Amino acid sequence: MAVVLLVGGGFLAFSMLGGGDEDTEAKQGQGQSQGSGQDQGKEGATAAVPKVVKSTAGELRYDAQATADLYPPEKRNPASYPELKGLAQVDSVYYPQDNRSVNLAVHTGSGTVSDPAQRVAAAFAPNAMAGKPKDFDLQDPTAKGAVLRCGISKGKGEYIPLCVWADRTSVGDVLGLGEATSPSLKKVDLKTLAQQTVDLRKAMRGGSGG
Repeated sequence: MAVVLLVGGGFLAFSMLGGGDEDTEAKQGQGQSQGSGQDQGKEGATAAVPKVVKSTAGELRYDAQATADLYPPEKRNPASYPELKGLAQVDSVYYPQDNRSVNLAVHTGSGTVSDPAQRVAAAFAPNAMAGKPKDFDLQDPTAKGAVLRCGISKGKGEYIPLCVWADRTSVGDVLGLGEATSPSLKKVDLKTLAQQTVDLRKAMRGGSGG
């Protein structure tokens, strides 16, 4: 089933494929950096991809097969993510332990980020949004100048929640898929996605500020 969504640097096209093999899953496995050359961050670090993320909104589990299906190498285009330019990029997909019908598509970049606010603005600029995106508390007093912004993008008949964080050493896009989307704007739970984004960032950065 082909899907086209608004995400990060604009339209992201991908196929939600059924099944898959172990070799594909292994190649897309936990913690693999998918950036190379000019995409590598100056510091050479990449975000961790923990198998389990503790979250006040409900425990999140990493899904290697969904990651392989959602981000196959032939569909990955770094130019689609201007907010991640010059950073080492890693893709991952998580789902809440109590609801497999929700997927969180996570695209992160690690390295040196001189202007976090500009990176977040770059992520939202190309997207058609249902109202003005809102800034949320990153819940990290050590991350000076960091920004967490969430909004609802307008897809084809669906409203899609999107959160983006940026600090001095990382940028991350978190897109709510499956039952996180809705044809009704009022039913999109942006507050929950914001909390999940806070917890994903903390786990992927090992709890360190930026």
